[in-house]
Amino acid sequence: MDAQTVVARLLDHNPPILAEASVHLPRRGTKWVALFTGPLPGKQIWRSTGLTDRAAALALARKWELEARQKRLAQGTRQRPASVRVRRSSSGTGGPVQLTQKEVAALLGMTQEGVRRAEQRALAKLRQHPALRSLWSQIKGETSESATAWTAEEVAALFALADAMHERQALKRLFGQVAQSD
Repeated sequence: MDAQTVVARLLDHNPPILAEASVHLPRRGTKWVALFTGPLPGKQIWRSTGLTDRAAALALARKWELEARQKRLAQGTRQRPASVRVRRSSSGTGGPVQLTQKEVAALLGMTQEGVRRAEQRALAKLRQHPALRSLWSQIKGETSESATAWTAEEVAALFALADAMHERQALKRLFGQVAQSD
């Protein structure tokens, strides 16, 4: 399964597999507060659910998010293109160059620590999402044992991508453990 198929499966469902709605319990509160993208693209809305049950509050938040998405579609408002933490190389090769957290922070008007925490939260949410876990198990099931063997070219390419010494050491340790398990 290639990357385009994975993305299409995640985004083309109705309702989408990946919902952005979430609920939060204020520090001293008893009622859950919903956070979701509103009718205006890119604008998040905080709204009290008035509920004390988390599951019911999350269901209500997802309902509000779905209504907002339908309103955006009815209005014909264009969503902003997804921002990617990659830029095209200025060296003329045309390959992607990863932006540092410091560069992203400068572009978004955030602190570098804020960017790091946002990335960690996003990756943690993706790791825990049941649809992504199911998709990952399907992908792992499609690979055969022979497909997991690394060729010398693939290993060389990975080491070429490692910029720092600790990255190269981690790769050496990883390939050492893989060789021991075979």
